[in-house]
Amino acid sequence: MEERSVPYGNSTVWYHLVRTDRRTLGFIIHPDTRVELRAPHSADVKKVDELVMRKAAWIRRQQDFFRAFLPLTPPREYVSGETHRYLGKQYRLKVSATKGKEEVKLLGGRLHVLTHHPKDALHVSGLLAGWYRSKATARFEKAADHALEVLKKHKLTRPSVIVRRMSMRWGSCTPKGRIMLNPELIKAPGRCIDYVVIHELCHLIHPDHSNSYYRLLDRVMPDWKRWKERLEHSM
Repeated sequence: MEERSVPYGNSTVWYHLVRTDRRTLGFIIHPDTRVELRAPHSADVKKVDELVMRKAAWIRRQQDFFRAFLPLTPPREYVSGETHRYLGKQYRLKVSATKGKEEVKLLGGRLHVLTHHPKDALHVSGLLAGWYRSKATARFEKAADHALEVLKKHKLTRPSVIVRRMSMRWGSCTPKGRIMLNPELIKAPGRCIDYVVIHELCHLIHPDHSNSYYRLLDRVMPDWKRWKERLEHSM
């Protein structure tokens, strides 16, 4: 890995150049705003720098998005009154003591956490994380079903959907058809989730970001740019 930089206006864009066996250049903007560019071993560094300069405005937008999202969210206290996001909407948290079953419910526009330990923030956060993961699993499976339907002419095998926290991205798809999705994606609007899943499944047909790939994406989800932008800027 090589750290490099290019000028952008009055500032500098820093990025990590990673040489791989891939044939094309590909960017990864990490949630902590780090920029990684994966390139073939034969790629000329000057041309790589030129690409980063051309993409600098886009890189800044991605970094601004991540700065505004989870990494810079104030530390959670998991107390009543806090707002927590679910499927693109904000809900107030209501933490209540119970002697019965511990559970999380979405009722009347509030996230109700019923717990034996209402003052224990770590315990409350664990209950909430479990609820998010359960909802994510169900919604992601639904998104996979929808994606297979819009791509049915390609006769794809139904992928395994795996919910896994990732530091690098919202989702990924292996050549064997396993989709891995970040549980944090459940906080985005439903159509943003559909976009991520369709985006990944299209890679089973066109592995790179070629013109053929984007033609397919345009055909099966004509409004994908709208939801991509929503995911990037309106979380």
